[in-house]
This record gives sequence, C-alpha cells and structure tokens, in this order.
Amino acid sequence: MAATEKSSNGRDLKRDARLVVFTLAVVVLIWFVIGNSQKVRVHFWVTSAETSLIVVILVSAALGALIALLLGRRKSKS
Repeated sequence: MAATEKSSNGRDLKRDARLVVFTLAVVVLIWFVIGNSQKVRVHFWVTSAETSLIVVILVSAALGALIALLLGRRKSKS
C-alpha cells in the first residue's frame, strides 16, 4: 500500500478516524459547556474578572486546539 492507508473505495482511513475523533471531542465539549453556565471569577497575574464559565471553557479549548495544531505542524516538518 501507499504511505496512507486507503480502504477499498479509496477513502483515507486516517482522515476518517481523525474526523470521528474531532466530532466526538466537539460533542463532548458542547455537552460540557451547556452543563456549566454559571458565573466564575478568573484571576490573572495582575487583575481578575468575572465571566461565564462557558467563555473560560471555550477559550481554553481554542488555545488547546491552537497549541496542538502548531505542535502538529512542527512535528510533521521534521
């Protein structure tokens, strides 16, 4: 087989697996966000702010995805 595994109909199995994992992660994230809607106080180094826990979860998820994307690109270039 070639460098990427292909199923009998020509689809990329790695891509399909990534899509399934990504979809499950998004569903779990949405479920988690809906269940945690209360206000929280977030403390930074110098200041603090009160915001919805939904915002904290979404910002954390976005930063985590960005870091994973950047590390994945760095690893694949090597």
